[in-house]
Formats: sequence, structure tokens, C-alpha cells
Amino acid sequence: TRLIKADVRLHNAEALEDDMAVIFVVNHFTRLETLLLPYALYQKTGRLIWSLAADELFKGRIGRYLNSAGAISTKAPDRDKTIVHSLLAGDKSWVIFPEGAMIKDKKLVDRAGRFEVFHQGKRRPPHTGAAVLALRTEYYRQKLQCLRDRGDEEEIAGILEHFKLESVDQALEKRTCIVPVNITYYPVRAQENAVLRAARAFAKDLSPRAIEELSLEGTVLSQDTDIDITLGTPMEVRPYLDAPEYAEMMACSIDDYGELKKQEEDPSSAFREGAQRMMLRYMSEIYRLTTVNYDHVATNIIRHQTARKFDVQTLRSRMFLAIQHMEKLGHHRVHELMHDTYRGLVYDEPMPKLDSILDLAVKENWITREDGEYVKNSAAKRGSSDFHQARMEETSFVIANEIEPLNMLVTLIKDVAQAKQADIDSELREFFMAEDQRIFDDDYAEWATDGESKPKHIGRPFLLMPEGRIEGGVVLTHGYMAAPEEVRLLGESLCALGYAVYGVRLRGHGTSPEDLQQREWEEWYESLNRGYAVIRSITDTIILGGFSTGGVMSLMAAGRKCANVRAAFSICAPLALQSFGARFAPTIVSMNALVRKVRKSHDRWGFVENFPENKHINYSRNPLHGVRELSQSMDALKDELPRVAVPTFVVQGSGDPVVKPSSGQMIFDSLGTKHKELCILNRDRHGIVNHEGSEVVFERVHHFLKWALALPQEEVQPVTEETNEAVSEKATPELAQ
Repeated sequence: TRLIKADVRLHNAEALEDDMAVIFVVNHFTRLETLLLPYALYQKTGRLIWSLAADELFKGRIGRYLNSAGAISTKAPDRDKTIVHSLLAGDKSWVIFPEGAMIKDKKLVDRAGRFEVFHQGKRRPPHTGAAVLALRTEYYRQKLQCLRDRGDEEEIAGILEHFKLESVDQALEKRTCIVPVNITYYPVRAQENAVLRAARAFAKDLSPRAIEELSLEGTVLSQDTDIDITLGTPMEVRPYLDAPEYAEMMACSIDDYGELKKQEEDPSSAFREGAQRMMLRYMSEIYRLTTVNYDHVATNIIRHQTARKFDVQTLRSRMFLAIQHMEKLGHHRVHELMHDTYRGLVYDEPMPKLDSILDLAVKENWITREDGEYVKNSAAKRGSSDFHQARMEETSFVIANEIEPLNMLVTLIKDVAQAKQADIDSELREFFMAEDQRIFDDDYAEWATDGESKPKHIGRPFLLMPEGRIEGGVVLTHGYMAAPEEVRLLGESLCALGYAVYGVRLRGHGTSPEDLQQREWEEWYESLNRGYAVIRSITDTIILGGFSTGGVMSLMAAGRKCANVRAAFSICAPLALQSFGARFAPTIVSMNALVRKVRKSHDRWGFVENFPENKHINYSRNPLHGVRELSQSMDALKDELPRVAVPTFVVQGSGDPVVKPSSGQMIFDSLGTKHKELCILNRDRHGIVNHEGSEVVFERVHHFLKWALALPQEEVQPVTEETNEAVSEKATPELAQ
């Protein structure tokens, strides 16, 4: 455990209680589980846990190690007796794999939906052995209760000797439980690894099966694999014995000792029906506990979609909706990475995990890449590999199989995969627009103050749709301490030219300065992303643009989403601020935090007075915390500018009293694209998108977009630092006046 890179996470261990004698029933995908689960449970709970392991493993050094670690062979002659006796005594818990063997292809259900696993060349139902052992243990426990109630000391002494118990109380203070457990690995990949290389060094003639197992299990150990071990709700065994068919057998009688010994000789026959019911229940629970991840969703959408061709954006949209619906249902466990980042699917942020599963599907010839799209290989016969080679030859098929027992989830994914693209886009658009409006309404209700907050229409995000043909879509973002109303005129001018325009509301704006004081700049970027998702659902021709801080957010997004953006523009975006006091804002905010800890007094340095150009839009008080966040966002932008590979237009006023005019040139010089334009306008105001002269700015933006969208897309490529030569400034003398 000190050497492996895998991250083992145990969930719901608190479900175990001290009076439980437990059989853990676990899915079986790798040989690691025989030792991994008992060790992880012992580390977390202190319970001594033994396990059953395949008889073939009990050879040589590995066999001796398994024996010393508390594993016994599935073919041990006293196997069942050992398990039952230890459960009665309550001194050990057990790990049993009801599938009976490693299920390498993860094919767990037949066409009728019945549980079925591959073993020794054929498919069969899972074993009921764990259920029989649990029922048998609890039956003995109840018979011991009868014997004690009758006070037959001679028979009690025989029972204690037979089961190696110190007293009847030792057995009666426990209750028999079965705990379903699921182990999910993410990602699952079979590839060259350090463990396999070491094995080859010691054994030159490894069998194909050994190579397959070491390829996968060695990768699990040597790579950053997440191993989620999830315990389900403990299943009480006694209620199964309370069923009417067991009434006579469970009743106390004068021959309880004889009945008990009789069951020792033939334990399975009496409990067969109850064991079958119990097995179906815990198998369903084992699979229900699967930790669903990106690979599961992606492979099942590809599997079930009817279209042969698809692009990444289409796949991302469908994956997002499938995950969003799944989380809304709340019936399934979701991998924490997917839970935290799945919105990035429709934000078109880089997602290496998605790239990885697509690369795997291409490698396995399930799909091919053609002209920027993916094409399903209809000739490929999935599931045709030998059972013992499936994890190495058809890993993506195995991954898709893993969630097959989750009927509700598979149906949900199938419905999303086969929906019309227009319906997918419409649902996405409605979702993000409704969410954006709800967030604004909630923030306004919480933070708006009489006499200071502006009317709701000033701060509400908006969507403008052209009447005719859509030329493209613009995600348009306002500046610091402002609101969407600040850029509405620019948005209307773009809409008149055929662009769909979404006016973003940066979180903390359009409500009150106290709201802005609570926000981090990452929340502003998330606000832009919601607007991006709306425009993305309308058109593939996406343009990012913004004024002031909105320009910072837009250029940052252009760097992160360059493959999906056609153009970007910024107007008076800051890389440096004019105010001398702004550079001290981080220190002041930090001092305020210290003061609040030492003395719960009024934070009199939290705000400074602001004198805005647009009093009907902007705040009249500036939270210094917001200035610090603006400063941090500018630092983050510096890292993204070299990644901006799309045509970009930078506008800056020469006499800007808020943003240092040198910001325009600094941004221009740092951009990674060779298709860039810098326009310096002779303006002594910051807010040049409103009032006199704003029409010139609008005209320049219109002219740039017409030029940028006319460029062949193949010409718009990222450039390296060596080729990032500044192009000549294109601002005409007339526009510079």
C-alpha cells in the first residue's frame, strides 16, 4: 500500500455495528479483491476479516501468504463449518464472491434481465452459498436460544464443544447480517506497466492469461486508479427465517439439538428457497452500488445511439443530460470527479478523461476518426473476444457492460442517446436559461436593498434572437460592478446583424455590493459558462465578447475553449488598473479578515465609494474583496492569453481613467493567434459601450466579426511563441479620432 498509486476509498463503513456477524458479498473483477477488501475494512473498522480465494492460488509463496492473511481455499474440506462456527462466535467476518469467479467481461445479465455470469465455458446464475451460510448460522443461533430457554445443560455443553463457543451468550449477543459490497475501478485500462515488466523479468514464458491479468491488475496498482469500495445497507438474515415455510422448523421443540445436528449434515436443502430470494436481493444491491463514472456514460451512449456518425460536441451534450438526469433521480452512486466536473461537458472545457475513453474506443476499432467526427464501426463484433482476453482486447465493451444491471440508468442513457439533436439542444437551452434566471431571482431576493439596488430588469440576464437567419451566437459579458444592461445596446446591434446574443450576468452583480463582496472570480467565470451553454445550444458559430471584466472572462474562456470558439473580442479589458489603491486591495482584504477574527466589529474598510458613469446600472460602493478577485482574474488571464488561437479583436480607450491603456497592447502582444487586431480609440472614458461614440465601437466589432467569420477555419490554428509575431494595428485614422 505504500508503493501503489491507486486511491482506495471505503464508503459507508459506519453502517457496520458491533453486534453484527457479517458476510460481505462482493463483486469480483480482479484477483486483488481477495486481499484488498479485508485489508481496507480492517484498517477502517478494526474487524478481523477472512476471505475465500480460488484454490488455484494456494501454491508456493502466494499460497503461504494467503493462508497467513486469513484466506481459505474454496475447496477446503471444512470450509463451510469454519465459516459458520466463526460467525456464531462473532470473532471473524467473511468476504465471499457470489459470482464464484472473476467476471472479466462484466456481462452480468441475460436478455431477459436475469443474473447470469460466465464460468468454465458456460453461463450460470450466481451462487447462493453465501446466503445458505448466513441462514444456517442464524438458524443455529435461534436453536441455541431455544436450548438455553429450556435449560438443558447437557445438550448446551455439547453445542458449545461442537461450535467451539465459550458460552451461549457469545452466540446470542450477535446477529447474522449480509452486507453487499461493490468495488468499482476507474479508469479500467489494460496496458504495459511496471508490475508486468517485473513479472517478465522473472518469468520469460508468461502465458497469455497471465499477461492479460498483469496488464490490467498491474495498471490498477501502478497508475492513478480510483478504487471505490462501497458498503450497502446490512441485510438482516432473521426475517427470512420468519417466513411461513420455516415456521415448523424454527419452532422450539424437545429435539432442537437433533434438528440442529441434522441441518449440519445437509444444510442447503432446507434453506434453498430463502437463499434464492436473498441472493437475488443482494446481487441487485451489489450492482446498484456501482460507482458510475464518465467511461460508463460515454460507452453506453455510443452503444445505444442510432446515428453512425457523431462529433464530440454531440456526445458531450448527451453525456451531460444523462448525468444531469441521473443526479436528479438520486438512485445511483456517482464518481466524485464526474459529480464535480460534468458541467464542463457542455462548457467545452478540456476533459482528459473523455479523451481517454474515446482514444480507447478508437484503439479497439469500435469507432474511427474521420474528418473531425467519429464513426461507429458497424462491422465490429463486440463481445467476440475470448473471456480471458476481454479486459485487454475489448476494455470499452467491458466498461459498458458494468452498468447493464442498472436497468433504470441504462434506459435513461438509451433515451438520451437516441433523442433527436434538436430536442437535446432545446432541453439544454431551457435548463441553463431557467437556472440562470433562478440564480438571479434568488440572489436578488437575498441581497437587494431598498434605495441602492437597481430594478430587476437591469441585472437580469437576457437572450436576444434575430428574426431571420442566425449568423452566429455571441456570449456577451458586462464589466465589474455593472450588470447585463450595460452591454444591451451592443447586444441589440449584434442581434440586428443576425447574431443570437446572450447577455451574461456575472454572479454578485445586478443585486447589491454586499452580494459582490461574497463572490470569487471563479463564480464569474461559471456565470459566463452558463451563457456559453445557452449559445452553444443555438449555433456552432460561437463568439465570446465582453466589456472590461467581461472582456477578461471572455478572453480567458477563448483560451480554454479555443477548439469550439470562432472568434473573441474584448473592450477595455484590464491587465492593469489605473487606481493606485487597487494594488493594495488584497492586503486590505486580508487585514479585514484578520480583524474579523480578532474583533467582531463592523468592517469599515470593506467598501469604498464609487462614482460610476452609469448610475442607473453600476454600484455606488465598491467592495475591496471584489477588487482583489478582479486582480486575481487578471493574473489568471495572463496564463490563458498565449492559448487563445481564434481571431481576436482588442479595443482600448487611450485615456481610460479606470484601466491602464497599456492593457490593450499587453493583451494583444500576449495573444497566441496571428489573426488579431488592436484598436486604440481616442477616448477619455472607460464606459465606451454606452453614450456618445459607442456606435463607432459597435461598428468596429461588426467589421471584425465579418472578417473573422470569413476566414477559412483551417487557417485558424494555434501559434507557438516563435511564430507569435505582432501583426500591424488595423485601426484606421478615422476610427482613432
